[in-house]
Amino acid sequence: MSKDEIVREYVCRPSSVAVVGASPKEDRPVSGVMQYCIAHGFRVFPVNPQYAGSEILGQPCRADLRELPVVPDIVALFVSAKGHAAVLDSLRAMDGPRKPVVWMQPGAEDDASAMAFHEAGFEVVRDDCIMRAHLRECSSAAKK
Repeated sequence: MSKDEIVREYVCRPSSVAVVGASPKEDRPVSGVMQYCIAHGFRVFPVNPQYAGSEILGQPCRADLRELPVVPDIVALFVSAKGHAAVLDSLRAMDGPRKPVVWMQPGAEDDASAMAFHEAGFEVVRDDCIMRAHLRECSSAAKK
């Protein structure tokens, strides 16, 4: 699936997004992206072991992807490459009708990790932000 197809399928239609590296700190880019996604109808699942058991933007935070009630459509990475292997392990353990798209947010990109996710059968988007992609490709202004 191409990046454009992924954007049309999962970003232009509200979907479920697991946000790995979620933070309650409003000055972090992840907070703004999560707020935007929630405001535009996405079902957001914060994931961060540091804040597990608390709420971030009114959503319960989980320690691991395996704790989510559903397999999300997108797993947005807001963590550095050193955390990607654990994410891949969690993704491999998840069982669902299809595999989520792995979205490497700016600053979370890594060539070796992208290859590992791809080799494990996951679609990978990199060098873009979900919020920017939605604004650019899906907003009513973008459709004119």
